[in-house]
Amino acid sequence: MSQAISATLTRKRKVTIGSALGYAIGDFYGGGSTTLTGTYLALFWTTFAGLDIAQAQSIIGVATIVSAVSSIIFGSLSDNFYRYKLGRKFGRRRFFLLLASPLVLITSLMWIPSLPFVVYFALYTLFIVVLQMFLVSYSSLPTEMTSDYNGRTLLSTVRMIVSGVSTVAIPAVGGWMLSTIGEDKAISYQSFAIGITVLFAIVLFIVSRTTWEMTPEEAGYDVNKIEAEQKQPFSFSRWCKNVGKLAADYISTFRISSFRKFMGIYLLSHCMMDIFGQTFVFFAIFCWGKNTAFASMLLSFAVIAEFFKPVWGLLFAKIGPRNIFQLAFGLGILALGGLFVTWKLQPTMDDGQFVMVAIAACIFWFIARGLIWFPCWTVFPFIPDVDELVSGKNRTSIFTGSTYFIARILKGFVSMAIGAYLAYVGFDSKAATASAGVQNGIVFVMIGWTVIGLVLSWIIALTFKLDKRTDGILNDEINRLKNGGNKADVTSETKKVVESLTGVPYEKCWPQAQA
Repeated sequence: MSQAISATLTRKRKVTIGSALGYAIGDFYGGGSTTLTGTYLALFWTTFAGLDIAQAQSIIGVATIVSAVSSIIFGSLSDNFYRYKLGRKFGRRRFFLLLASPLVLITSLMWIPSLPFVVYFALYTLFIVVLQMFLVSYSSLPTEMTSDYNGRTLLSTVRMIVSGVSTVAIPAVGGWMLSTIGEDKAISYQSFAIGITVLFAIVLFIVSRTTWEMTPEEAGYDVNKIEAEQKQPFSFSRWCKNVGKLAADYISTFRISSFRKFMGIYLLSHCMMDIFGQTFVFFAIFCWGKNTAFASMLLSFAVIAEFFKPVWGLLFAKIGPRNIFQLAFGLGILALGGLFVTWKLQPTMDDGQFVMVAIAACIFWFIARGLIWFPCWTVFPFIPDVDELVSGKNRTSIFTGSTYFIARILKGFVSMAIGAYLAYVGFDSKAATASAGVQNGIVFVMIGWTVIGLVLSWIIALTFKLDKRTDGILNDEINRLKNGGNKADVTSETKKVVESLTGVPYEKCWPQAQA
């Protein structure tokens, strides 16, 4: 391995505000790309590309399901990329960040109007697969950059701030372009969408140069042994064995109790909130009777929520994930109720009053949404610690791949369900107004489905026990066993915590001892 890579691939470097920003800037693409497509792509396709709502949402849904398979592939490939010379030269995580930079530029072609359906499908599939390739490796970095609880919290906090900024900046730029050029012209969408995509490519290159990861040795790889194995001839039976092992690795992630609970919370809250993102512009146009620029203006107020991110970070460290989950879901349900009431009371207000109330209701929702987004990806870097005590390995990307695999499948079906349901109630994006039935359908999807997801997430969060104290106990036990400690010497408190977090009897943990 080159001296340059050796110098940069080490988790012993201290996480500072600067290095946290160097990592977090990647979520300008990670969060911003879904903001761009979720807010405008279906509207662009149904307005300028000749697609109806069911076709547009089916492209998004099917491509998202296809990308779920890619998350499994990239999860395993990223974890094992040190087996290849490219991985040892560029890094097993950062190689894929660098590769995504030029590939994302190709996806800007999906903003060209009047292309065939199959071309839009191919381009969006490439878009979502590249995003998966990035996210699987990117989300694994905090676990490798530091094992310190506060360091990981800093990385995740700054990441959430950058992600939030992207969700504000993109609609703000979009709204300005649409109002300046005209939202009835395709070029207004193309100009800002392609420009933002170029920024994504630049950001991807930057984050590949400003982050670090474990060395092959720190990750448990024997380079000499790997090179000797690669000289052996291809064996189909060995290949089948490796495929079977890969499948077993992914299935085994659900053995971990904390991961199962995390997945339930993540899927039901984040995936359901994607519904809001995909339908809000339609809600503003057809339920509130406004235009796309007005919807973009409202979305730009999400910047206010960014000032609360440091507060959420402090709360996360002080009161722990379980309590912050409950606060987040409670505020989210109240905020969605506020949007519903605003819609129902609109006929009783003049336009000036309505605009002020709509802005206030949206700001409340954005603050709540920011808090809902925050804890899941802040707590995720600690999940592999729980697994390491069971498997004896650091399998961060396997867990990332499992998360995105299930999430993408669910999001794909949800996207198709949105399109099918709105088509069923008679939604037509080219219509000047919407009937009461169509408006009720949009509101039921955007608010009703999201509330159901938040309520179920809240119930699961009540049982979530991973926090700073329990993670510290877990890491102390891992370090004790790594240093040759005897499993028989475990304290009763540690044993109780381990079994509570893993869902596995302590006697079956740390397989190196049995070996």
